[in-house]
Amino acid sequence: MNTFHYLFPPKQKGRPPRFYAPPDPHSLAFVDGLTGRKLYREEIPVQAAWASNGLRTSGVKRGDVVCIFGLNSLEWISANYTILATEAIVSPANAAYQPHELLHQLVDSGAKAIFVAPALLPVLHAALDQAPEDLPLIRKRIFLLCPPDEKPVDTPYRCIEELWDKAAGTRRLTATEDMNTSYLCYSSGTTGLAKGVETSHHNMTSQLQLLRAPYEKLDYRDRILGVLPFSHIYGLTLLVHQPLTTGTPVVILPKWDEIKVLESIEKYKISWSLFVPPMLIALVNSKHFDNYDLSSLHGIQTGAAPCSPELIRAFESRFPIGYGLTETSPVTHVMQVREGSQHQGSIGCIAPTYQARLVDPVSGVDVQIGEPGELWVRGPSVMKGYWKNIEATRNAFAPGGWFKTGDIATVDDDGYFHIVDRLKELIKYKGFQVPPADLESTLLGHPRVADAGVIGIYSHAQATELPRAYIVPKGGLDKLSPAQQQQLADQVAQWIDDRVSNHKRLRGGVVCVDAIPKSPSGKILRKELRERAKSELGVEAIAALAKRQPKNSQGATAEEPVKAKL
Repeated sequence: MNTFHYLFPPKQKGRPPRFYAPPDPHSLAFVDGLTGRKLYREEIPVQAAWASNGLRTSGVKRGDVVCIFGLNSLEWISANYTILATEAIVSPANAAYQPHELLHQLVDSGAKAIFVAPALLPVLHAALDQAPEDLPLIRKRIFLLCPPDEKPVDTPYRCIEELWDKAAGTRRLTATEDMNTSYLCYSSGTTGLAKGVETSHHNMTSQLQLLRAPYEKLDYRDRILGVLPFSHIYGLTLLVHQPLTTGTPVVILPKWDEIKVLESIEKYKISWSLFVPPMLIALVNSKHFDNYDLSSLHGIQTGAAPCSPELIRAFESRFPIGYGLTETSPVTHVMQVREGSQHQGSIGCIAPTYQARLVDPVSGVDVQIGEPGELWVRGPSVMKGYWKNIEATRNAFAPGGWFKTGDIATVDDDGYFHIVDRLKELIKYKGFQVPPADLESTLLGHPRVADAGVIGIYSHAQATELPRAYIVPKGGLDKLSPAQQQQLADQVAQWIDDRVSNHKRLRGGVVCVDAIPKSPSGKILRKELRERAKSELGVEAIAALAKRQPKNSQGATAEEPVKAKL
């Protein structure tokens, strides 16, 4: 069954729905949190069918790739279901893309059309100015993500509503093969250019069935906050699709804005929200937090990046943590609300329909309980493969269909998993593995640290990497003089020395910054931190740092034992 038919089952006389009872067709589905405009469930498939008629007339056919490039909006929702109704492939693009990044996705995917927000037209035009000659057709199929009355003056492009062709009627979809590609999301590209992840209709519908249990208590009386980017698989699955199975309205915000989020929770009585850890950090440290009535909020789900126990305790709320990747559509592990306080920092247990292994990345042997290993998963929501990239697909899978996540994890006797770090982000200090996420979690426990990012800097003097931390002071960097910043950095370094093993100490230094660079999905952009470190440090400076002998609170150096007081 294709994704469109799963969410909007065709009426079959005398036969009940196969997977779930669809909500009332007259129910509210999406609300623009800024304007109050509404989109009802019954409008979505009808308008998608009308617009798909116009999209086909423009030359888009079954199996073609169509890009969506814009911030969250009602029109983004409409474009998504229009493309599915056309039996084409949806390829969401990150609204924060620079021209060269957008161009890479357009060229790599072979997109035949694009829906774009008017505000992002300059980025699209700049990308197309750099485009090769064999990418001309997309110029003829540029459609705007806005109502007709918000079109830019003298624009040559039609908005999505102007694609409607009611005269052609509503076309019945064919029985699309389950394994046909429905989505082509692009991974974050931490190891190079972003790769297109092929998500099939079977992947998506399996994920929606998997998620029914955690969402079974939500209904039309609840309200979900839709602030996560729809272009990321986390927001795409859990905001654009899943709420349609429970009939729960989604209040859409175009992007993260601390005040708008707090206002929307109060105004719309939001009861459930999805965040990434950086958003939670911002709320925890917000001076406006107590100015709003947030009593309606009874459930928060976080994912896309590790969430430390310190952050969970700071938020003073029980909420489920999940885990997943673009390649797994995304959820593979879930934590129920009632379990959160008992297993803080865990990503939960393996989700229904999934299997998991923890494997030593060197020997390929499964590790023992409590020992770290690379997380491998297998299940019906795992991607088909990377778009037109046979080698990357081959490297991503182990025999038996096991997908290698690249994340280092542990599991306890009760089956609760903890993410330790990314396999390729581990810092190697004199043969010891230092997980940046472990240090970041500890740093967030410091009363004066609002956010943190850790990288390794290479010391030629000792032929090893040294852990280096970047921290955001609570209250803001601008409130501290250079001397006070250095004092805080020294205090934090000493504080860490007293709490971690010798090999994890911050020999690469501590630096105060105004913000930690992160992707829209909440991942720390360590490449940017490494580039910053290069500009801050020369070879000589790094050699000098290598000689630093951190001392603990009792005055002993890192290489000396602490003498017991008799």
